[in-house]
Amino acid sequence: MNLAEKIALITTEYGQDDLGEWTETQTKTEVFAMVNSVTMNEFYNAGLQGFKPDYRFTVWLNEYDDQELVEYKNKIYAVYRSYRRDDGRIELYVKEKKGEENDT
Repeated sequence: MNLAEKIALITTEYGQDDLGEWTETQTKTEVFAMVNSVTMNEFYNAGLQGFKPDYRFTVWLNEYDDQELVEYKNKIYAVYRSYRRDDGRIELYVKEKKGEENDT
């Protein structure tokens, strides 16, 4: 079993400033997560959809609020799938976010 590591769950909010320009504000919430690689089956199924999964983060369900981005070791990852477990935790399956064309 892997030790828990710090990750940041990122919430992105969009709004307009005083000049009417659209702005993006990101809020990071640091939590501890179990960090694992994805299973061979998950890797294969993601490959069929045209992308390469990177990690599976397991966090407590009450700490996760549908954030679509995760920061881990100074890289940003997009959550492409989640799995709610029976033990009060949720698994977040992520792929590296490389640019606008790869947004989820």
